Amino acid sequence: MSRWDLPERLFKIEAGLRELAAGGRVPTEEELERWSDELYGAAEACDRVLVGELGAACDALRKASMALGSLMHALHNRALTTIERMRELENADQTLDDIEEVVKRVAGRPCRWGKQLGEARLRYTLLINDVAACVHVLAQRLLEAGPERREGRCAVAKGARREAVEACKEWDEAVSALDGWEVYEAADFMELKGFVVDGKVQLRVGSAEGHLAEIDLEEGVVRYYDTDAPVNRVVGELMARYAGATCELSGDEEAGVSKPSLVCKVRDPKRAARVLALATSMDIRIRRRSYDILNEMERGCIEREVAKHLGLGG
Repeated sequence: MSRWDLPERLFKIEAGLRELAAGGRVPTEEELERWSDELYGAAEACDRVLVGELGAACDALRKASMALGSLMHALHNRALTTIERMRELENADQTLDDIEEVVKRVAGRPCRWGKQLGEARLRYTLLINDVAACVHVLAQRLLEAGPERREGRCAVAKGARREAVEACKEWDEAVSALDGWEVYEAADFMELKGFVVDGKVQLRVGSAEGHLAEIDLEEGVVRYYDTDAPVNRVVGELMARYAGATCELSGDEEAGVSKPSLVCKVRDPKRAARVLALATSMDIRIRRRSYDILNEMERGCIEREVAKHLGLGG
């Protein structure tokens, strides 16, 4: 395996962990063991292909395997007392803090989302999701360091589907156009990046931790992550109006953190990608004009000219 195959492997592990976190049930011992082993195997492969500053990612992956091991003991070791189970959860939490410190050195930004929820972060769903989030940031950093090629803001992995690359390019072009209109906050604009792996486009759509979107061409689905309810509502309306999407908002308390806050079935990934360019800094625009901006968006006063400019009319 070359160093450029590693990000694809990590994205697949991330997807498996996210599915586990959002499954609505306690994961089995076998499932946790499987993903712990996957992470350990990725760490071993990492040791063989990465050196220097990026090599620290290998240690973070090994620690991620350990965090899942602690979680597995907490959930499935019947010999443990309640206090001992809590200690195992706390061990997983502390290991994730250690992982995040490594990730910050390697990638320049933190990776934990559930940490913002205080004591609730010890729930198994949030711990698994935080492992996935840290793997995600590492995968992005490794892909940035050496993709097969770049298309504007999009880092493209080897073997990426042409349609996925084209969708990311559509998003990139829309971002450039909207930046020319001074739609974005500077801090948000600086963080905008796309990652294309296989048939998926993963987009970092803002500066807030966990502000992400994914276009899955295989399933014909857009998954959007945001804890801001008004933004989720407006993004869903824009997807329906301009991308012909059918969207469902999540009312789950962990929506936008351990699972998508908005899931949309889409027919045209390119149009969906252009709509996602509108999500960046939307919270700031809504706060600045509050109720009025929501009314204007519902009437189409804001999007009409923007949509025309981005080729979303009709």
